[in-house]
Amino acid sequence: MATGVVTASTVTPIDEGAWVRVSRDAVTSVEGSPERPAADYLTKKGVHSLTFAEFVAVPEVIGRRQGVLYPKELPQTVKLSQRDLYPVRHAFSPEHITALRLLRLAAGRIQKAIRALNEGDEMAADSEVQRVQVLLPELFCCRALGDGFGSVVNALMSAFESLRGNMPSISQLKALFRVFEFLREQPFLSADDGDQQLEQLEAVELNPYPAEFVEFLSSGESVR
Repeated sequence: MATGVVTASTVTPIDEGAWVRVSRDAVTSVEGSPERPAADYLTKKGVHSLTFAEFVAVPEVIGRRQGVLYPKELPQTVKLSQRDLYPVRHAFSPEHITALRLLRLAAGRIQKAIRALNEGDEMAADSEVQRVQVLLPELFCCRALGDGFGSVVNALMSAFESLRGNMPSISQLKALFRVFEFLREQPFLSADDGDQQLEQLEAVELNPYPAEFVEFLSSGESVR
């Protein structure tokens, strides 16, 4: 399988007391705090856990910020498989930017629906839920970001349909919020990773499968 090579010879240690936080979207902050989520930081273990898009963002920080830690044992080259390089083709593409905008809106409206329910305003909560549903068809058009992305958005559409117009419970809204946030953080997910999100929906009795598929299974028919 062909691989891409990234040269890291220009990356030099600057300050071993600071750490750089990176994400698939952008470098979000530079901090000196020892309290750091392992998944969000470039640590002394090297850059092997980072995606190509995350790694190439690191040298850019050198020119813009000070106090960035680069591990002494940083390898001179990092070999990446086609699987690692694939998401880069879609990074900050029109689909990616559109998806991030819609996911941010959806997550925000779910939060508003939760607050409205907690305040006893079911009408306002229902209005926010309907606004979320309107976003899903356009979000599905961004499925080129990955097989998992498309399957999760399709599952969200089915989950809302399974409610048959009824208001989701707070626990269901919280599960929906977690799924939307997960997609924001990891839009380039695989089909296997997407399946894990479907399980989250099922755990709160939201059906992530199309009604026709469920009816087919319940009918006991077989394909020959």
